Amino acid sequence: MEIKALQSELEELYRLTMVYEFHKTTYEQHMESLKERYAGLLQETARACDESEEIMEAVAGHIPEYVFKELGREPSKRKRDMKALDHKMNMVSFFVPLMGEMPSENAKAVSGRIVEFWNTKMPEYKIGHSDYDKIRNGFRKGTFCYITTAVCESLNKPDGCYELTTLRAYRDEYLMSSESGKEIVEEYYNIAPTIVKRIGRREDAGAIYKGIWEQYLRPCIRLIEEGRKEECKDRYSEMVRTLEKEYLYS
Repeated sequence: MEIKALQSELEELYRLTMVYEFHKTTYEQHMESLKERYAGLLQETARACDESEEIMEAVAGHIPEYVFKELGREPSKRKRDMKALDHKMNMVSFFVPLMGEMPSENAKAVSGRIVEFWNTKMPEYKIGHSDYDKIRNGFRKGTFCYITTAVCESLNKPDGCYELTTLRAYRDEYLMSSESGKEIVEEYYNIAPTIVKRIGRREDAGAIYKGIWEQYLRPCIRLIEEGRKEECKDRYSEMVRTLEKEYLYS
């Protein structure tokens, strides 16, 4: 397949994935359906990327360039930012993990290069590298909640403890039911793994996690118990922004 035709088909695939919601009850079903339906395209993309580094670069950079142009057509910054959130969620939830499923030893390298192109082209809308198996297994185990899991582990609370179960249910049943909630969850998914790694390297990690527990998570649980879910969302959002500033940009 010619490179232009391949890029065009990847655009079609990307637009399709934009309609899918990122939810634990449907995620694996959507991904398996995409892998089966587009097996030929994934195989052709893998073959092209394995052929030469030049072709791989052309393939990896195409969708980030496509999204960049799409966002550039929106004159309003507010609307552009909102569209960017949808594109970011799609990239980390579906498109990048799907590219990582190509039948090639270089699949993860290609999907990682897509992320690098994206972050270079749109540094104000950075994304992290994502992996289908990690997302799927995280949903299956119920552990797809990096910071809260790390905090509870530091406090010797088991994975199925009341606190984690409460917060996960709040995330899945309340936050994911609204656009503003989805934005918070998306931002959290992008930054949380890096934050946990950086806290884990520090000698005072235990004290940091205890502070997160006292300042954010315990109050969130209390607000959930009292039915004050919007107030909990505000506190949850504050946690995301504060940790992002402290451990990503400081």
